[in-house]
Amino acid sequence: MSRIRILPDILSNQIAAGEVVQRPVSVVKELVENAMDAGADRIIVEIENGGKNLIRVSDNGCGLSRDEAVLALERYATSKIYTKDDLFSISTFGFRGEALPSIASVSKFTLVSRTADNATGTRVDMDGGKLSGVTDTGAPVGTMVEVKRLFFNTPARRKFLKSENTESGHIADALAGLAMGNPGVGFRLVVNQRSVKSYPPDQTLLQRAQMVLGKDVSGQLYEIQWPQADGDGEGGLSGLSIRGVCANPGVTRSTANRIYLFVNQRLVYDRGLISAMFQGFRGRIMKGRYPVGAVCVALPCDQVDVNVHPTKREIKFIAPGPVYHALAVAVASTLSRSQDDKLAYARAVIPEKKGIPTPVQAALKSASLPEKRVTSDLFENVSVPKPKPEYTSFDSPPESFEAAEPREKSWTPVPERKLSIQPPLSDHENQTPDQRETAPPSEPVLEIRSGVRVVGQVLNIYIVVENENHLILVDQHAAHERIVFEQLLKRYKQMDVQSQSLAVPEVLELSHKEAVVLESITNELADLGIRVEPFGGTSFVIKAVPVLVEEKNVGSMVVEMVEKISHANGTGLKDDWLQDALATMACHRSVRGGQSMSVKEMTALVEQLFVCENPMHCPHGRPVFVSFDARSLEKLFKRLV
Repeated sequence: MSRIRILPDILSNQIAAGEVVQRPVSVVKELVENAMDAGADRIIVEIENGGKNLIRVSDNGCGLSRDEAVLALERYATSKIYTKDDLFSISTFGFRGEALPSIASVSKFTLVSRTADNATGTRVDMDGGKLSGVTDTGAPVGTMVEVKRLFFNTPARRKFLKSENTESGHIADALAGLAMGNPGVGFRLVVNQRSVKSYPPDQTLLQRAQMVLGKDVSGQLYEIQWPQADGDGEGGLSGLSIRGVCANPGVTRSTANRIYLFVNQRLVYDRGLISAMFQGFRGRIMKGRYPVGAVCVALPCDQVDVNVHPTKREIKFIAPGPVYHALAVAVASTLSRSQDDKLAYARAVIPEKKGIPTPVQAALKSASLPEKRVTSDLFENVSVPKPKPEYTSFDSPPESFEAAEPREKSWTPVPERKLSIQPPLSDHENQTPDQRETAPPSEPVLEIRSGVRVVGQVLNIYIVVENENHLILVDQHAAHERIVFEQLLKRYKQMDVQSQSLAVPEVLELSHKEAVVLESITNELADLGIRVEPFGGTSFVIKAVPVLVEEKNVGSMVVEMVEKISHANGTGLKDDWLQDALATMACHRSVRGGQSMSVKEMTALVEQLFVCENPMHCPHGRPVFVSFDARSLEKLFKRLV
């Protein structure tokens, strides 16, 4: 008797189900995608006990005839592709013909469908992969698939399912993702006979994103578009377009689960796209935090391979470089435009729910606050403020950003001249703590320009600025860090790369894959002043580094660059390294939190800040300032309810 035999169809379907149907959410995803392929614009998903007892997906798509309904449950039967060429240009969600027979093999399965041409519908029942009946039935146009007792005949798989709430949560998240990428389709989720979520049809991407991403994000979303309306971005990959939304950098998460990526409306996970999105947020988001948003990439179907994994979640681009570059540019341009209205961009948001970080919370958390002193003469040095003059907005930067001189009435900018790396600050290091704390607060309030004035300093960390009907808190260290960083960056770009040879060249021992990557970027490293040469096999020797880098950091820095390019196809490699190095230098040269400043110094600092290219964030992504409008302040003090 031969030891090699052909597996029965039921067993082979159950094996396939192990890849396609991992848990109830896999069933929901496959059935909803089939419904969208059928042209449905209204889809209802009903589940009971987290999908373990019941999953029912109903749609108003084109439906199936009697013969098609029976044939659809055969393995490798599909209406999506016909030839070998179709496999390399897939425009539908499903294409393998494995989902329905795999699901039917591990459940009590019922399919009811009717086309517009037929007066009656067809009902097909299957029990564990075995056909148990085909009958005529009354039904609306469309398809209803009912899956009961999932994994009833594979108890090992059912045993590893999580609790009802966990499985229901996975289904809700998956449906939200599918809804995000298809805003024209209406979705409704019913859990244990109770409607818990509804997405109406015919929405825009922005409207759908506001529903999916939540209340705390809805008012802080910016629309992404590439190519842009002004034509910027043209000339890249033919047929490539990107649209989406991204949240204000002050709204972040600790994981990437609120980054929705779609390629030709398919919900995917691609490390390169995530890296490109981070590149667009570079300098605006803190390390360890993840942005919030949705990105929809559309390109010719023959430029992307979706036949990579049975779950169809992973993809591969034929030419990934132009796609990643376009996304990074699109996100960066969107955030740059959103900063035109500085006060709205930096508006402090106090969420109703706990645990949601805001720009205010991020600034306070990152600052090292001195100990508070409780004294009985708390109001001893409080002076009566002067009458408030008529102010105007400061949306445009001042004509000059030199240090201000105190005047009796107002301050007029002096002619522009070159700045030093650091604004003029008094020598506080030689002062004793008592001298700093008892410094007389009698300096006059100076206007930076019409309607904008520095009021004072809080906790020796935050500069208080008044502008029209806004109160602005500026983090003095972050502000000065941004000023110094941009000056260093400008100086670096205007001068030739300066390298220094190492007295003792450093040898790197790499893996074969790392060696191939490093060899491919030696020219780019040379542009940065890092001279690396092969040293035999997979070894390399570092002979020179730029003057910006400490010698002890060279080896680890090069290895880190190799790892980054391995994971993200080198997106923004040169800029990443350069900005990291300059940000570290700027941090060490900047005013520290806890250092007292005169009104003249604070005025000079704020004035220089608002002529920076990106005055909203320090080089490490922390917010530089937050603003409170009059309405927010009145709500805090219960003047408005």
